[in-house]
Amino acid sequence: MHFETDRTNSARKDRVVLTVFAIMILPTALWVTGESLRAADENPKATTEKTDTTKDAGEKATTAAANPDEKKEPREETPYPQLIEATPAAGSTDVDPKLTEIRVTFDRDMSEGMSWTGGGSEFPGDASQKAKWIDKRTCVLPVMLKKAGYFRVGINSKSHQNFKAADGTATPPTAIFFTTKGASKDLEKRVLIPEVVEISPANDEKDVPASTAELSVTFNMPMGEGMSWTGGGDAFPQTPEGGKAKWSKDGRTCTLPVTLEPDHEYKLGLNSLSHNNFQSKWGVPLKPMIYTFRTAK
Repeated sequence: MHFETDRTNSARKDRVVLTVFAIMILPTALWVTGESLRAADENPKATTEKTDTTKDAGEKATTAAANPDEKKEPREETPYPQLIEATPAAGSTDVDPKLTEIRVTFDRDMSEGMSWTGGGSEFPGDASQKAKWIDKRTCVLPVMLKKAGYFRVGINSKSHQNFKAADGTATPPTAIFFTTKGASKDLEKRVLIPEVVEISPANDEKDVPASTAELSVTFNMPMGEGMSWTGGGDAFPQTPEGGKAKWSKDGRTCTLPVTLEPDHEYKLGLNSLSHNNFQSKWGVPLKPMIYTFRTAK
């Protein structure tokens, strides 16, 4: 079973996506090139998905480290293409506003399509130029930046996945987010990766009362309205009829109503490689984490 909601983040309502080989004329376009442009909302109206086949909880995200100087973990072999380098790196600050392109490199040969997603003032694309592949693994997006700004661009999304390997396998959605020189401290906080500061029942807790009616997770910053509680099978807790996950008014705590069984091991995830809707107010995703606990007899 898998529970996920996608909702429009108020700070990111106007979104566009550049895709190749799909044509649609927009009344107003934030970024128009010779390639086709489609309107996109990575977080459409609130929806709930449940499936017995989702087993991706805890997979590693492909977003570059928030600290460009942070030591990178060894890269694992995967059936899907991985983003192995981005310029600027996700989470960068003090980026030169004179930078003219964003460059991404994948770990294998790619097809000719692309999906640069985003919109509004945060999307840095230069409308006067086209994005292009400079070789089979590296794609560049011409940009027009400004001083003291915050920018975010997505690589694929749930509904737009034209960044694909030569065999047609899409790269999982990820994002590049950064600030330029002169940005205030408050603006620089937007690139921080959200962290879980409290979770109930506690992670790895034993003897949790089977009467527990909800799971809750609290973050260290205001979050967007989306969420991804992931998992599958008997390890994922049942949701009572009519029960819906919801956010607190301050946007920091998310609760999931559950029906638990006694003497049962539960395992679920917060975000995964393909489901990453736990994001900060500014669109920075939580790194996927595994959450486990066991109920009392």
